[in-house]
Parts: sequence; structure tokens; C-alpha cells
Amino acid sequence: LNGQLTERGARLREATTTAPQYRFFALPGTKPPKPGLLRVASGGAAIAVEVWDVPLAALGSFLALIPAPLGLGSVTLADGSSVHGFICEALALEGATDITSFGGWRAYLASLQPPR
Repeated sequence: LNGQLTERGARLREATTTAPQYRFFALPGTKPPKPGLLRVASGGAAIAVEVWDVPLAALGSFLALIPAPLGLGSVTLADGSSVHGFICEALALEGATDITSFGGWRAYLASLQPPR
């Protein structure tokens, strides 16, 4: 969704991590591949995230692009603050690969590349 954000004039505010209360999944059958973030009561980890400032005038058109099972919800960051971010419906995690140990989407995608 990076391209859709920048097309709408959004600006990257910061790269950070979530509070250590999330599990992270590679969702099955999504094209292009998509991650799913789920808050858990225990066994969570900090996950790398980006915080973007989206112009209010562009927010509606951006929200219309978010495909199920993803949605927008509150995500707690490492510093204890809360932002609106992508979360995933728990039902969609059936058959998903738990990629929490990678600590983020980019690290997971890099692990799929053949060694050089």
C-alpha cells in the first residue's frame, strides 16, 4: 500500500515497532501477499511498523482500498502511544503462517529471497 499512500500525499512520520503484544502472519491466498497483525493477550512480540500522516481529504479514498480481512484499528506502539493502523480479522488466520519471529514484513520478505 506504499504506492497508494504516496499517491495521496501521505508522508512517512516514523519507522518504529508495536508494543510487544502482537502476533504477525503471512495471510494465505492473498495477491499480492499481505501480512496480518493480531493483538494477543500473551505470547506477543514487537513488530516493525511505519506510521504515516495521511491528508484528511485523501483518507476516504485510501480506506476504500483496504481489502478484507484487513481493517483499520488501534495499534499500540512501543512508546505506549496508540495510532490507527492495519489489523487483521482473527478468522483469516486459519492456514496463515506465523511470521512473528521475523519481527516485520520486510524481514520476512527478505527471508524468501534466494541467497546471493
